[in-house]
Amino acid sequence: MTFVSGISYNTIEIIDCLVLGRDYQTGRKLYEHLQSLTLTGTPRVRRHCIASEAEFWACLRELEAQCQIGWKPLIHFEAHAGKAGLEVPDSANPKGVTLPWPVLVDPLRRINIASGFNLGVFVAACEGIEAIRPMTIKKPAPYMFLIGPSTEIPAEDVELASKCFYDAIMTGMDLTKATRQLPKTFITFLAERFFTSTYARVLRAQNIGRNRLERVDTLVNMVLPIDSAPPEQLKVVRDAAKVYSRPDRERFEAALAAYLPGGVSYDFDELIEFARAGGKTK
Repeated sequence: MTFVSGISYNTIEIIDCLVLGRDYQTGRKLYEHLQSLTLTGTPRVRRHCIASEAEFWACLRELEAQCQIGWKPLIHFEAHAGKAGLEVPDSANPKGVTLPWPVLVDPLRRINIASGFNLGVFVAACEGIEAIRPMTIKKPAPYMFLIGPSTEIPAEDVELASKCFYDAIMTGMDLTKATRQLPKTFITFLAERFFTSTYARVLRAQNIGRNRLERVDTLVNMVLPIDSAPPEQLKVVRDAAKVYSRPDRERFEAALAAYLPGGVSYDFDELIEFARAGGKTK
């Protein structure tokens, strides 16, 4: 099964947390490069130079408000980072402040919702893919895709990878092909793929094959003792358990509405076949 990012964007928002005079200015370089590619002003390109944690959160709130009037952002973070989180400048601390990855989820989720589920994120920072760790399908997706390196990476390599990616999408290349231009250290998270893999695991655990048969027995035992129940009662209960344990379209649609209200690129029957085949994603 092949998955899609499902977004359309009309503005690239560079959130630059690198310190002038201390850090290699990959954010400025990317901004200048993108400006040279968008002489018509489409898509819009903006750079937000962040000097404090307060400015960082204010920037995300401003982007959410922009979505309310029709802007659909691709957010590009330029920063230092690691497994602990994203670093933003702090005048009282030369090393800055580390924002744990989980605290970014809700603000990005609000932006994604405000944009009509059109948010893409590029984390140009060491171990930026760690941003996806606090992920659940029980709440709306915080972004439709997120790209980031899985390891520590030199600034020059970040600069090259970013330029390569944006050059590709600015020429109309789709996301799947554009991400193939990136070094192997960069990982692409797709919300649709995550939902599909997660729900396929649920189906395999409860509704398909041997696991379904075991679940039927468990459900029956909750109502009647299998070894001593009258056969006619046992049949009625077992038939009901078989119906209940089937893959349920309504439960799937409820889970999908919670995470990706805009839907996915496949139907429920395709998901069942995908789960039966082992749930291998591309």
